[in-house]
Amino acid sequence: MRRIRWVRGVVAWVLAGALVGVVQGQVSAEVGRTRCRATAFVTGVPVSTIDAKTRTKHPTDIPNGTGVAVTPDGKTAFVGTPTGVSTIDVKTRTKHPTDIAVGPTVEVAITPDGTTVFVTHGGTSVAMVDVNTRTKHPTDIAVGTFLGGMAITPDGKTAFVVDRDTNSVWLIDVNTRTKHPTDIPVGSLPWGVAVTPDGKTAFVTNLGSGTVSTIDVKTKTKHPGDISVGSVPFGVAFTPDGNTAFVTNNGSGTVSTIDVKTRTKHATDIPVGANPKGVALTPDGKTAFVTNANLVMEPVGPGGNSVSTIDVKSRKKHPTDIPVGVQPLRVAVAPCRR
Repeated sequence: MRRIRWVRGVVAWVLAGALVGVVQGQVSAEVGRTRCRATAFVTGVPVSTIDAKTRTKHPTDIPNGTGVAVTPDGKTAFVGTPTGVSTIDVKTRTKHPTDIAVGPTVEVAITPDGTTVFVTHGGTSVAMVDVNTRTKHPTDIAVGTFLGGMAITPDGKTAFVVDRDTNSVWLIDVNTRTKHPTDIPVGSLPWGVAVTPDGKTAFVTNLGSGTVSTIDVKTKTKHPGDISVGSVPFGVAFTPDGNTAFVTNNGSGTVSTIDVKTRTKHATDIPVGANPKGVALTPDGKTAFVTNANLVMEPVGPGGNSVSTIDVKSRKKHPTDIPVGVQPLRVAVAPCRR
């Protein structure tokens, strides 16, 4: 029960915007041109940017945010805030002077064609924003009771939205903006969700049960057996080749890796910093970025308020973490700086 209360506190903090000015993160698998340098956007107080190759943080930060996603062309980062969505020019690292009024925003996802931003806000609804015009659709989509993570299939047809309070996942038809009438039951207190690059399977992290549920995208059915990982699994992301899922274990201070095809977890988890939350892979698939966030209600541990990087091939963490702002929550990697 103590873990359940703690989890509720974490989620309530996110929605309430206790971070002053505060996802999947979503990661683009597009490989940048040789002249481009991939950049990791880390949301928190404030938003930090890190050169993915050199592991160096830019000395100047950007105003605060929660969820984050980058357009497929690598030009714009959309960042959730307690009042709406900010947009940041990736190349110049400048925030647009006017935010898009949406409401308290938790997670952000962008359609693969780069035209539409999906935003979970207010705990119960999903808003849509036109990328080019920066305008919100006048009508929101009513979904659940306490929305968390969100992911869009690679074909751009379906959005998966996690509903923590009902222990389920809702599906939205992107073209018609209609919610599927039936939700998909998953584990206890689900939060993170990501769809494999081939569009066949959705992985859902379950905070309360310490597991990952997998859903067949075509049949909309959950696999009968969930995958046990560490304590309080939070974020999930895939290598660009779709072979491996990386899952942050907030309660264990570790990252689990899962073979997507066999649905088997590697026997040994990877230690990272304190209270890991967000995770994203670089476009070349060589490095995983993990945010380590000491939130207000969490015990302060070594390695918090930092970003750990993991070599995907060797499954080893870099010995030195990267200090960032306070309470880093999400991370997304822009394919390059154009």
